[in-house]
Amino acid sequence: MENSDEQAKMIISRYGEIWMGLDSVTSIGVGKTDEGKTTIIISLEKDIPATRDVFPAEIEGVPVQIRISGTTKPL
Repeated sequence: MENSDEQAKMIISRYGEIWMGLDSVTSIGVGKTDEGKTTIIISLEKDIPATRDVFPAEIEGVPVQIRISGTTKPL
């Protein structure tokens, strides 16, 4: 199955609540790779190996990217 934004959103709806409970996870969203392929983006406040290791390189054919965002504050 070719991945799509809808597929990524379905994956996030299944796992997002669990992922947001992990240490350092600040946000989860759908984005695009440099090649234009749909990806799930996991933002971490700090690069914690135990948290990073929870996420595979892809889930159900959708790539997963980990980004270190630092501390985020509301505007």
